[in-house]
Amino acid sequence: MKVGEVVAMEQEIIDIEAADLLSKTADMKNAGYRLAQACATANSDAMTLHYSFAKDAELVTLRFSIADSITVESIGWLYPYAFLYENEMKDLFGLSFSNMNLDFKGNFYQTAIKTPFNPKECCASGTESDAVITETDSANKESDVEA
Repeated sequence: MKVGEVVAMEQEIIDIEAADLLSKTADMKNAGYRLAQACATANSDAMTLHYSFAKDAELVTLRFSIADSITVESIGWLYPYAFLYENEMKDLFGLSFSNMNLDFKGNFYQTAIKTPFNPKECCASGTESDAVITETDSANKESDVEA
C-alpha cells in the first residue's frame, strides 16, 4: 500500500451467542486483529452489543443480543484497553460485566440520569423517545429565548 492510496475496507458482521464472546474474541486476537471498538444499542426488549476488530483493511464485528439483566464476561484479559468500552456500556446502558480488569463501578461518566441509554431507566414511560429532544422541542426552546 502506498501513502495516500485509498483502500476499500472489507466489513463483516457475525452474529454470535453471548456465551461465545470470549472464544470468538480469542480467535480474533490469535489471528492478529486489534479491538477497534465495542458498543451497545438499546432495543425495547434487549441490548445488542457490537465488538469490532480490525486488521489491515478488514473490519469484523461480533454481534449478539442479551437481556439487560445478563452479565457479560469481560474481554479485558485479551485486550486490556477494553475496560474503556466496558465501563462506558456499564454507565450508559446499565450493562453488567464480570472479571473486568478495571471497573469504575458506575462512575466512569457523570450523567444526570444513572443509565441514560437504557430505555427502562432513562424514561418514566419506559420509551426511549422521551429522553430525546426533538427538533420541534429544540426550535420551541430557541423561540422562547428570543421572545
